[in-house]
Order: sequence, then structure tokens, then C-alpha cells
Amino acid sequence: MQITDTTPVIIAAGQVVDRLGEGWRRLSPADLAAEAVRTTLHGTGIDDLSSQVDQLMVMRTFVDSVPDRIKPLLAPFGCSDKFARSVANRCGMRDAQAIYATAGGQSPQQYVATACSEIANGRADIIVLCGAEAIATMRAHQRSDETLNWSESPEGTSEDHGMGLEDQFVPALAAHKVVAPIDIYPMMEHKKRASRGMSRADYLAYLGDVLTPLANAARVNPFTMFESVPESQEIAAISGRNRVVGDPHLKSMVAKDGVNQSAAVVVMQYGKACELGLEQRAVFLTGFAEATEQNLLDRVDWSTSPALRWTYASALSAAGMRADEIDAFDIYSCFPVAVIEAMEALGLELGDERPVSLTGGLPFFGGPGNNYSMHGIASAVTAVQSGQYANVLVGALGGHMSKHAVGIYSRTPGAADPRAHEMRFEGAGNSRALASEFSGSAVIETFVIKQLPEGSWLAALAINEAGERVIAASLLESGELNDLCVEGDPIGAKVLIEPAAENTHRVVGLA
Repeated sequence: MQITDTTPVIIAAGQVVDRLGEGWRRLSPADLAAEAVRTTLHGTGIDDLSSQVDQLMVMRTFVDSVPDRIKPLLAPFGCSDKFARSVANRCGMRDAQAIYATAGGQSPQQYVATACSEIANGRADIIVLCGAEAIATMRAHQRSDETLNWSESPEGTSEDHGMGLEDQFVPALAAHKVVAPIDIYPMMEHKKRASRGMSRADYLAYLGDVLTPLANAARVNPFTMFESVPESQEIAAISGRNRVVGDPHLKSMVAKDGVNQSAAVVVMQYGKACELGLEQRAVFLTGFAEATEQNLLDRVDWSTSPALRWTYASALSAAGMRADEIDAFDIYSCFPVAVIEAMEALGLELGDERPVSLTGGLPFFGGPGNNYSMHGIASAVTAVQSGQYANVLVGALGGHMSKHAVGIYSRTPGAADPRAHEMRFEGAGNSRALASEFSGSAVIETFVIKQLPEGSWLAALAINEAGERVIAASLLESGELNDLCVEGDPIGAKVLIEPAAENTHRVVGLA
């Protein structure tokens, strides 16, 4: 593609970590985000660049991604009532438009594409994107009974795009005590395991192999939150420090939100970059695509994500590239199944010499909420600028493998406006009906076992003879079903299900 003055380019990226222990600065989320912005702007060598910024797009914090009734639990020391404006004011951007993004792990990649579109269409010359979490500092002060005051009402306006998490809560699952991602992703994981014909023991070992390259990357990343990263042989080994958090997931395998991390990138018109003498730093969003998956309970097969696969293929198509032309990846890694699904979509095999993560991923590098992929993007930009890699693909997702955004970064320009000619994901084309009331036998398609104070809780998705999906759950008691769930594999087993109170079903036992 031809480069013009209005072609959007990324010219700078930066990351910040505030580790606990020696040197810990106890920065608030707004202070952390502002430091990432200032660090990134300072790296350009241009004095007072902040005064020329037209828009500041700030990724939504965890605190502002939950209903108001839950906020006090996540923000015991208060928070800003206009977080994006708080960051803008700290950075000397009082005249810049402050925008607060929607929630979701896909949002950094979506908003980078939006920033490029804004610039390509002449609505801005310079846009900065950033985000931060300081959950580790908050939790450390809670443990010590020390107090903080992070409440503020900054002067100035802020444009809030809302949470955008309407599909995050699934009432039919919640009625069966399946509420959080750590309850839902194991069901996807077991279905993926079954699709591969693997035993539980073999699949656990396989997850360790999948995640080892991420741990290796985190171990050498200067922005990793954690001083101790598990060795390869420890990832899939159950121990006192590596307990089961939701079969088949061990603690080492899932996102860690107890972090103090921030990242930022600067996007501007190519003409502006030339004016400032920064054109040699230019990195392009060469390819981009996004898609939304079907509602969770409508999906026919929980082992795969057609929207994810479409998004990866479409981003590569938009860039005019094949997967084998990508030099490095940063694949979203909230849970192992997300990594496996992306690897399958890209045709990546274990042992591929190309990095699957530049950061080290959410389990090992750190999972700063909605902002994780900003670190992936910042790492990609830095790697391209240094000449380490020519083409880097960043995959981001949000929800229950629901929302996907993929970007390809390189020195080669792509479409002038990544959103001008968007291809649309048309959906998987079919769906699974949900039985509202059912009594009889059904075959388990996937399951999760939760540990509750009263005992082990089995929640299962099952298919009845009519082809409908039934959600059923019950406490596991001694007997054949318990033995099968603990020592064997309930997937494919026929069970008896009957209605229970309040529009729920319970698993009675094996049929």
C-alpha cells in the first residue's frame, strides 16, 4: 500500500512494572498508567509531545468492569470516577479528548485499530493508548491493614464507552453455580481434551508442554511481574504451591491478576511523524480483524471457536500474509485452551521455534486485566522497531472466548484505514437448543468440578435424545458417578437428570 501523510503509524511503545519488595513504589492505577504514557512519550526524544496529543484512549480497569454493588470489594481504597481523565491530567493532556474503553481482553487491539482509523480519516494527528492495574499493591495493603486513598474526581470531561459485558453473566449457568471464567473455561478445556482423544493425565502433561514456551519468555522479560516463574517440569505437577484451581487447571496455568503493570503506545499520522523526525520508527498495523462468537449456550461445540479461527485467518488475509510468514506471536493466554485453539487456527505445532508469546503470557508475565494485550502490542512494536522480528501477530480475546481481535505489526503498510473495509463474521451457522425442563437420560458433553464448602460440586452439559443441551449439577456423593468423575472421565457417560428447584436440573446418577 502507498504511504501518505494520513497513513497511521505506531511510533513508540512502553511498559512499566512496580514489583512488590525492594524498589516497590506503591503506585496507584492512574499513576502507573500515566508513567507508562510519560515513559513512552519520553522515548521519542520529542519535548512536550504530550501537549500535541489529540486523544488519550485508556483501557478499562477491573474495578470499572464489574457492577457497582461489587466495586467496594475490588476497590477498598476507592478509585477515580473518571479514570481516563485522571490519567490525561497527570500527563499534561488537559486539552486532549479522554476516552474510557469498553471492557474485555480484546479491547487494546480493537482500540489500536480504532486509533488508526481516527488518524486515517483526519480526526486526529496523535493518539495515545494506555492501561494499568495495581491490584498487587491494593491486596498487599489489605493484608497489612494499611490504608490508601485512590478516590478522586478529576477536573475535565471523559467519554465513557461503557462496560460492554452484557454477555459475561449467563443466568442458566449461574443457577447451577457456574459463574466465573474459572468455572466456564474448564468445561471448554475438557471438551478440547475429548476432541483430541486424550486422557486426563495425558492432557495435563500436554498443557505443561503448551505453556512451557510462555514461562521461558516470562523468565527473561524485564517487565514480568513475578520474580519466580515455574520451570517446565513444575507447570503440570500438582503440589502445595501449584494446586488444582479448577480441573484440569493448576494454579500455574491460569491468568494472574495480582499485578502492578502498565503499557502504552503512540499512534500518529505518518506526515506528523516525518515532521517530528520520527518516520524511521514507524510500525504499521498491517492486518487487522475482529469477530464476536455466538452466545455461550448457543455454541454447538465448546471445544472450538469459529470466530477465533475466522479472525486469525482474516487478519492474515488483510495483511496479504500466510501464517508461515509471521516471525513471532503473542497469543492470548488467559487459560490454556485459548492458546491451543489459536495454535490450531494458525497451524502451529509444539516445538515451533517461533515465539508464541513475546511477554510470557497472563499466567507467567502477569494478567493486568483488560490491558494485557497492550503489553503484547508494545512488545510487538518494540521488536519490529529493533529489527528482531519483521512481522508479529498479536491475538486478543475477551469473555468466554467470545470476542476476538487480531493485529499484525510490521514495517509494511496495510490498508490505510483498518476499519474501512471490514469483513464480517457471519457466525457458525447453527446452534444448540437448550432444554428448559427435562427429565430422563442424557450424555455428558463436558463438565466442571468445583470445590464448595459442602463438598465437590459437579456441573455438566449433557445432550438428550432430542439433541437438546441440558445443564445439570449436584454434589458428588460416594458411588459410581463420584468414582467416574474423580478417577475416570465422565465425558460420554449417560446420566439420569431430573428437574430441581428454580429452573435447574440435578444429576441423579449414572443411567
